[in-house]
This record gives sequence, structure tokens and C-alpha cells, in this order.
Amino acid sequence: MMLIHSYRWEFCRPPNPGAGHLRGVAHLDGDITAILPQLNRVLRGHLYFPEPPSLTIKYQAKLITFYPRQIAINILKDETEAEQIIRWLRDIINDTWEKRQEIQPRFEVVQPSRMVEILKMLPRTNCGDCGYATCLILAVQINEGNASLSDCPHL
Repeated sequence: MMLIHSYRWEFCRPPNPGAGHLRGVAHLDGDITAILPQLNRVLRGHLYFPEPPSLTIKYQAKLITFYPRQIAINILKDETEAEQIIRWLRDIINDTWEKRQEIQPRFEVVQPSRMVEILKMLPRTNCGDCGYATCLILAVQINEGNASLSDCPHL
């Protein structure tokens, strides 16, 4: 049994007049809300939110966001690339739907990034005394749990 049979495309250009890429939204013929937690596991989601339901993944320098009846894709070269990606995703969605009883759902909600707050605490001198080239890189490492504020010798 397939969850998604067909879709309808809607394309637009970003507000930047010089942008040479498209944004695309595939309007789905089925509701994928029930499968989003399993897709979060299968596709190693980047951002998952149960309410309102959505899942965002990173794929080939693109952000792809799944909504109950839509899939939005940014930075598309053209409609051909969009079609290739959506066919691939449709197959994954339908395969995940078929195997949903075997796939452990992943409900983790990503906590908002603390990077800006962390960066504000750092001296922002990019001195490199902490072992990282810039304060921003140290902030990213702290945010991801790979470093701590105590790694900055100037605090």
C-alpha cells in the first residue's frame, strides 16, 4: 500500500532578483503526518517538530522540509532536479510507510541553538588562543557539546 501516489508542483523564485535557483513545493495527495517520526529516523532528520508537524533534512546543500501534505525544497537548479528529488523522496516515504512497524520512531525535538548567546559571551577577538581559528568556531563547538566556555583563556 502506497502512502503517496501523486503530487503537484508549485515553483517560485526567491525574493533576491539575482538568484538563479528555484524554490519548489510538492503538494502531496496523501497526509504523511503519521510517518514523520519514522522518516526522522530513516533520513536522519535535522529538525523535527511534532506541533505543528514538520521534519527538515539537509540534502546536497538543500533544506527539504516535510509537512503533512507538502514537501518544500530550496535551492533547486531547475524543475528536472526537483522531479528527481521528489521521486526519490516519494519512494522513501512509501518504503518507510510499508516498513513502519519495523522502524523505531524518532521523536526528539531539536533544542534551539544557543550559539548566538554563546558567541556574545566570548570576547570575539578571534585570537586563536583556545585552539580554534575564530570565536564563532568555538561557539559552534560549545553548542554541539565538543568544547566549553572554559576553553577560552580570556573568560
